[in-house]
Amino acid sequence: MRRDVDHFIRFTRLLETERQAERSRIAQEKQTLPLAELEARGLVVLDLETTEENVGLGGRHLVTFMHESKKRLTTRLGPGDILAVSPRKAEIEDPPQGTVVSGTRNSVVVAFDRNPPEWMREGRLRLDVTANDATFDRAKKGLAQWQAMDSGQKRDRREILLGNSPPRFDKPPAFTPHRSLNPEQHEAVSLALSARDVALVHGPPGTGKSTVLSELASQWGAQGKRILCTAASNAAVDHLLELCLDAGLRSVRVGHPARVLPHLQEHTLDLLVEAHPDRQLARELFEDAFDLLGYARKQRSRGRSRERFGNAREASAEAYKMMDDARVLERKATRSILDGAQVVCATLSMLEGSLLRNEQFDVALFDEATQAIEPLSLLAFLKAPLVVMAGDPKQLAPTIISMDAAKQGLGVSLFERLLEDSGDEVKCMLKEQYRMHETIMRFPSDETYGGQLRAHPSVATRTLAEVLRPESTVDAPPLLFLDTAGKGFDESKAPQTESLRNEGEAELVVARVRELFAAGLNPRELGVITPYRAQALWLREQLIDLSELEVDTVDAFQGREKDVIIVSLVRSNAEQQLGFLEDLRRLNVAITRPRRHLFVVGDSATLSSHPFFARWIEFTQAVGGYRSAWEWSSAPPA
Repeated sequence: MRRDVDHFIRFTRLLETERQAERSRIAQEKQTLPLAELEARGLVVLDLETTEENVGLGGRHLVTFMHESKKRLTTRLGPGDILAVSPRKAEIEDPPQGTVVSGTRNSVVVAFDRNPPEWMREGRLRLDVTANDATFDRAKKGLAQWQAMDSGQKRDRREILLGNSPPRFDKPPAFTPHRSLNPEQHEAVSLALSARDVALVHGPPGTGKSTVLSELASQWGAQGKRILCTAASNAAVDHLLELCLDAGLRSVRVGHPARVLPHLQEHTLDLLVEAHPDRQLARELFEDAFDLLGYARKQRSRGRSRERFGNAREASAEAYKMMDDARVLERKATRSILDGAQVVCATLSMLEGSLLRNEQFDVALFDEATQAIEPLSLLAFLKAPLVVMAGDPKQLAPTIISMDAAKQGLGVSLFERLLEDSGDEVKCMLKEQYRMHETIMRFPSDETYGGQLRAHPSVATRTLAEVLRPESTVDAPPLLFLDTAGKGFDESKAPQTESLRNEGEAELVVARVRELFAAGLNPRELGVITPYRAQALWLREQLIDLSELEVDTVDAFQGREKDVIIVSLVRSNAEQQLGFLEDLRRLNVAITRPRRHLFVVGDSATLSSHPFFARWIEFTQAVGGYRSAWEWSSAPPA
């Protein structure tokens, strides 16, 4: 199918549809749902207090919020989220808005462009998540740029991305790898090095996609190329940053400071700029400017004499000039750091932000490309003539709120479309996986990846028993399905919520967690995941004493791995309704996270209504991994 500029016009309209859907959803939910449900859905955080204030880059006011008791936040706030702050029990017009800079389980740091009002420093507050228009606006601007490319090389590249012309490749170069590569990894690196426009790396779970990306960064770094690393999520960008640092490349992370590992924080732009001599001078200028503005306010408040107003005007004018000079110094420091970096790492939405809008790169690595909507993905191609996209179309797709926009194409990633347009010539699939026991791998390999996956000898036979105490008698084959059929563990809506939970399943999960910990499993090597937010919250509450244990939704665990993964599927009803479990990519993510042991709790009477789940249950029986909850609750097998 031949496409023209109407393709970009259509996506511009779909972006606006999605923007309005997000706004409408937030507005409707805040009008109709109780506060407890709003907090459970991540739209509101209640009863916070201001605990610390600082001045950040660009004179931003950084405010830290946390509960008085320092308890965990029920809502996970990420860098870039936009929040409106208001008193807990009072309504105000036009509440101040800020941007989340960083967050932990107990606190969140928010940047404000203006000095926060005094009431924010007193009493309890509520933080409301608001729609972030910046990402939509930047994606739309990118589409407009592609629409305007009507001649020369730019038009040629546009035709390739539209699928009207095939991607171009040169003769595969000879290269000396910097690390050990298996045959498919070597082929993927060779394909990317020979590409002139785009290459796709299809990386099923645990197949060493990171190894390929790291090798490409090393090859390009040795050639003196300027490299962009990007992805839709902050977590994926941070992972790329770590790969480049491990490869010995001078790398900088652009954007709001993310939840990065301690040894990565020193490479974020904010901290690098803070340590620069020009920023130190700028900080002094900002402090002096704030003092002058305080003096000006006092002059105005002490009377209406001409002299006091004159003093206030002069002080304010001097303060604003000092701020302008400080910002010039900051821009100079920022330019110095960006120019000195071999690799710049940033999220897709940041590529059209003020810091990177005019930057160009020789090549780009684009990870988790199957989780990004096409308009955002196209921003990467504005920054570099060659983009290598890595991802797995068999795992979770981009999250879309508007069903109408999703059906019209916004839910299909550019990776998937290019793969459909160009076929195998543009991609290489990695096939040897280094994560899962062979038994865990076999079903997703046969059902989802055409039986092409193979387990590396180092992981094919490793078991959970190897990391438990020798005297442990825990029933722990590589794969275990605990069937709750007939137990009466019906799903239910959680109080004041539309999300589902299953308390009977939760009891089994909690018991299993404690059993494994008692047998010697490291708490950091166990993850509990579930498709439903309400079940995750319920399980988190039941296991609150285990601070190192991670409990989250399947979506939040994509890209992660643990020795042990426990999955609670929740759905159990007489109508055999599966809801969004019918998106089989979600189950594929869930069952491919563990290294040594996968433990799934579910109701076969409900699940087996879907052929895929029926085959999966049959597989667990065939490999000796099926258990009935009736037997399990009375006498777990030794």
